[in-house]
Amino acid sequence: MLRISLTLRLTIVFIVLVTLACTGITFTLYRALENELIWRDEQTLINRGAQLRQLLLDGAEPASLPLYFNRMVDTHQDILVIHPARGKDVAINHTGITLPPVATLPVEQAATARALYRSRVNNGDEITILGLQGSFDGLPVTIVVARINSERARVLASYRQKSFFVSLAAVLLSAILSPLLIRRSLRAIKMLSEITATTKADQLNQPVPVSTLPAELLPLGNAMNVMRHRLAEDFARLNQFADDLAHELRTPVNILLGQNQVALIQKRTPEHYQQLIEGNIEELENLSRLTDNILFLSRADHHNITLQKAHWPLHDMLENIIDFMDSLAEEHTVSLNLDASGWVFADKILFQRAVINLLTNAIRHAPMQSQITLRARSDYTAAEVQVSNQGLPLTETEKLFRRFWRGDNSRHTPGSGLGLSLVSAIAKLHDGRCWYQHCRGENVFGISFTNHIDK
Repeated sequence: MLRISLTLRLTIVFIVLVTLACTGITFTLYRALENELIWRDEQTLINRGAQLRQLLLDGAEPASLPLYFNRMVDTHQDILVIHPARGKDVAINHTGITLPPVATLPVEQAATARALYRSRVNNGDEITILGLQGSFDGLPVTIVVARINSERARVLASYRQKSFFVSLAAVLLSAILSPLLIRRSLRAIKMLSEITATTKADQLNQPVPVSTLPAELLPLGNAMNVMRHRLAEDFARLNQFADDLAHELRTPVNILLGQNQVALIQKRTPEHYQQLIEGNIEELENLSRLTDNILFLSRADHHNITLQKAHWPLHDMLENIIDFMDSLAEEHTVSLNLDASGWVFADKILFQRAVINLLTNAIRHAPMQSQITLRARSDYTAAEVQVSNQGLPLTETEKLFRRFWRGDNSRHTPGSGLGLSLVSAIAKLHDGRCWYQHCRGENVFGISFTNHIDK
C-alpha cells in the first residue's frame, strides 16, 4: 500500500491553495481592469462626440473638425465620419473598417452609454460606435465617432500573459519552498518521536520540553507528559508491589526452610515432627491465602470475576458476620455493635469478605475495652456500610487502600497489607467505592454498593 508522507500531502494542499488563490486574484483583477478600460473608452467616445457637436454649434466648419479630431484621438483605432447637409462628407478612418449604419441622437439629447452601439468586425475585434446629430448654420450634421478595442485588447492580453507567468512563478516557488518549510515546521514532531523512542523507564519522570513546541503540538506535548507521569507512577507501584510481594513470600519460605533444616539436624520425637508439620501447614495456608488474594486482585483489575448478585437484607447479613467475628473481638477485648437496615444488591460472598476485612482491620487497631460500631443504610440507588472504631487520625490516607500498605509502613504488624485493597476491589466490582474519614475521635471506613438490578 502506497504511503503518502505528511509533507507531500501538505505540499499538495498548499500548491492547490496557492493555485486557486492566484487564479482567483488574477481573474478578479483582470475583470476589474477590463471594466475600467471599457468605461474609459466609452467615456472618451461620449466626450469626443459631445466636443465635436459643441464645436459645430460654436461655428466650426464641418470640414475643419478632423483637425480637432486628430489632436484628441488615436487615429489608429478611432474613426470619425461627418455627413453635413451641405458639402462633402468628411471621414478619418485608418483602420480600413466600414462602419455599419447606426441610429443618431437628436441635437437636444445628450449622449450617454446607452446610445453606444457595439459590434464585432471580421478579425474579432470589438468596435464601439456613437452617432450624434449636430447643427451648423441651422443645417443638420451627422457625426459618427467609433473606436476599435485593439489597444484595449493589447493591454488586456499583456496583462493576461504577465499574470500567467507571475502565477506560474508563485506556484513553482510554493512547490519548491513548501516542502522545506513544512519539514522545518514538523521538526517538533520528529523531536517528540525521538524523545518517545529513546525514553527509558528511569527517565519517565523527566518531562518533555514543551516550551519550544508550536501551539498546535502543545496539547500533544502536555498529554505525553501526563502519560509519562502516570507510567512513572505505575512503574513505581509495580516495583513496590514486586518488593512487597518478594518480602511477603520470603518470610514464610525462610521460616519453613529454617524449621525443616533445624528438625533434620538431629533425630526428633514423633510429637515434634507432628508439631513441625502442623506449623508448616499453617505457613503454607498463609501462603495459599496470599496467593489467592493476589490472584483475586489481578482478576478484579481485569474484570474477570463473575458476580452472583442478589438482594439481601443488610441487618441479617451483618448480624451473621458479627456472630462470626465475636471470638476475635473477645480476644482483643472489644465489643461489636450493629445498627443496620435496608437491602443490598451484591454478591453475598464478596460482600461478606469486604465487611469481614473492615471489621478485622478495626478490631486489630481499636483500643482495648472499646466499641466497634457497624452501621448500614440503603436507598433505591446504593447501600452503604460503615465500620468505626476509636483511634487517632491516620496519616498518608491516600495510601490506605494500596496493596501491601500498612498503617505504620512496616512489616511488623500482622497481616499482609492486602485487606483494604481487597475491599476497594470488591467495591469497584459493584460500581461502588470505599473511603476513610476521621470523625469525632473515630476512624471510619466505609464501602458502598450500587443498588441497581442487572438486566
